Amino acid sequence: MIEIIVPTINTNDVDAVLRQWVKKAGDRVAAGELIAVLETTKASYELESPAAGILEALGEEGQSYAFGAAIGAIHSDEASLLAARAARQAAPAAASGGPVITAAAQRLIDKLGLTPQQVAAIRKRVIKESDVQALAEPSAGGGAQLSAQQQTIARTVGRSHATIPDAFLLQKIDVTAALTSLIAYRERHKAMVGLPDLLVWSVAQLTGSFPMFFGQLDDSLAMRTSTAGNIGVTMDVGRGLYVPVLREASSLTLLQASAQLSSFRMKALRNTFEAADLAGGDLSISLNTDEGTVLVKPIILPPQTCMLSVGAVLKELVLAGTTLIERSYVLLGVTYDHRAINGFQAGAFARAIKSLLEAPEVLER
Repeated sequence: MIEIIVPTINTNDVDAVLRQWVKKAGDRVAAGELIAVLETTKASYELESPAAGILEALGEEGQSYAFGAAIGAIHSDEASLLAARAARQAAPAAASGGPVITAAAQRLIDKLGLTPQQVAAIRKRVIKESDVQALAEPSAGGGAQLSAQQQTIARTVGRSHATIPDAFLLQKIDVTAALTSLIAYRERHKAMVGLPDLLVWSVAQLTGSFPMFFGQLDDSLAMRTSTAGNIGVTMDVGRGLYVPVLREASSLTLLQASAQLSSFRMKALRNTFEAADLAGGDLSISLNTDEGTVLVKPIILPPQTCMLSVGAVLKELVLAGTTLIERSYVLLGVTYDHRAINGFQAGAFARAIKSLLEAPEVLER
């Protein structure tokens, strides 16, 4: 028997709705064959069979399931399927005198992704589906309820704060020359390329030099680094927060990166992202360029190890010799997972980004 697991579709969500079983329970399916359609708050996802065999469909259409939850299984033959069904109907007691959990209650526990500690808090000898439902439902009251999308954001934020011991560094970057060079660059290429595009592209050039900032750290503290420069970028045009991923950004030209980011902005406006647009980020950047925004300290999207932030372009007067001149600058925030990255490395990474943005000759590449 091979379980059918809800995959981690993207770092923007923590669960998905089972919209449709494309194949029916008891159908024979081939490995890689489409068996179900899942949907997050951001996009839909086609789920393929992990193996060839007979489908046991346990998840209910229209219900939400946490990433990593089992919603079914693939059995090699009828005997395996029948044995599994019999076991699920048995409602066995937990080991060492634990409570009896009915089959329906266990399915709901799996769907909600409840921990053993949360289940134990029910404090009943026999735990039924209604007991689990009561645990999951918010207490009665007259307050407004969070939207489904906001609930997803809340769970992601909670997971980040609960699992990632983060630290923060702030770097001041002079962008006066970059802004001037971008004006000429836009005129030369007849393209709307802005400072956020330049920042995203510049960060992607550093993947080989700072591998620990680009990758994923799992629960066993095993690190998977990437040299592709798959950069997630926050986008919110009033229709919800998205973090689409600019893929293979380290191999793109600035014009190519800018064009892709522009395409993402249109998808955010039209709410037309696909699951593939939001998956696979190695590092994310939080863009907060509204006028007057000085500082933003973002969370890290698990299992990534770093998230950058940038605020609005700010102005200051400085002395150049005996002359008072106006200078433009931004504040770059580096939020990093202290388990994988130390302060010295974070400082070096921030300075490397600063060097690229303060050297407008990179626009000639």
